[in-house]
Amino acid sequence: MNQKEINEKIGEAWRAHYQGRDQDAIDQFIRLTEQSPENIDANWGLALSYRTTGDTERAVRLFKKVKDLVTVKLESEPEDYERYFMLTRMVNQQLARMGYVADDTQASSEE
Repeated sequence: MNQKEINEKIGEAWRAHYQGRDQDAIDQFIRLTEQSPENIDANWGLALSYRTTGDTERAVRLFKKVKDLVTVKLESEPEDYERYFMLTRMVNQQLARMGYVADDTQASSEE
């Protein structure tokens, strides 16, 4: 599958997610991540879809993967610094919403 086809499939998966067809979105994003394991958009979509369905464990694992992928891109593509910096902030926000802090530890509910 070429990049254009991958982007089209990502668009289809996002449509499923936005229409509330979360399991369909998950299935589509899984197929995409199997074909393109380092695709940030596919992993991000899969993480959000899992979070929406309440599968926090998988969502956290995938958000951390996205964070790692973005870190690599920050180093290898400095011309797109703003995009990857914003993605890092978005990942950290998602992790915080699920009770995780930036250093990847679970936040205490007693704080």
